[in-house]
Amino acid sequence: MKNKTFILFTIFSLTIANTFAQLSAKVEFGNAARDHLGSPKKVKSIDDKELAKTAHLQYSHLDYKKAYTTTSKEVYLLRYNIYSDEMEFVKNNQIYDLFKKENQIIDFFESKTKYVAFDLNGKLNYFLIKSSGKNLVLAKQTIKLEKGKKKVTQFDIEVKPKYYLGKDKLFIAFNNKNLQEIPKKKKTFYNLFGDKSSEIKKFMKKNRLSHKKGDDLVKITNYFSSIN
Repeated sequence: MKNKTFILFTIFSLTIANTFAQLSAKVEFGNAARDHLGSPKKVKSIDDKELAKTAHLQYSHLDYKKAYTTTSKEVYLLRYNIYSDEMEFVKNNQIYDLFKKENQIIDFFESKTKYVAFDLNGKLNYFLIKSSGKNLVLAKQTIKLEKGKKKVTQFDIEVKPKYYLGKDKLFIAFNNKNLQEIPKKKKTFYNLFGDKSSEIKKFMKKNRLSHKKGDDLVKITNYFSSIN
């Protein structure tokens, strides 16, 4: 009787172990697929005709373009949805959002445009790389939605709904990791460069550069990299 009980217990244990092993393999495969593909996107149709006129502004480019990522050797066909801040691609007639990973670079090599994912306020965001090197100059692009306002009375002014381009926010990623938003005040901006702040101030004054302009910021950052 004891032998039968032991045999049944062993069979039961092996069955449970095998079941968990299969589940574990499925979960691991699911996680790997999720990390690679991201999540399927629920695409909402735009019924408003006025809003549909500006819907294309949500994207950096409407068509899907070839791109490399630093986390895969594959060439993807991607497009950047600025409004939702997601890299989209199509698989089996389904739109997916590419899974975001910190410091992952998306390289649209044909158009020579690169994006990188950085943590901003506890959430991963894509930034346009304006200048590579020891210290990155980045732009956070934004698309905003004006929901519009219908005319209720004859005194009201009708506002049509639309997507529109917001102002880019500029950042420097010191040593490619320490992300700092460019402040409005010059004094605060100089302080970003620590013991090199006085040299940065002289360089900007001599070359008549503004820290609020993207191209000027690239020059300032490149100079800082050369003396630091």
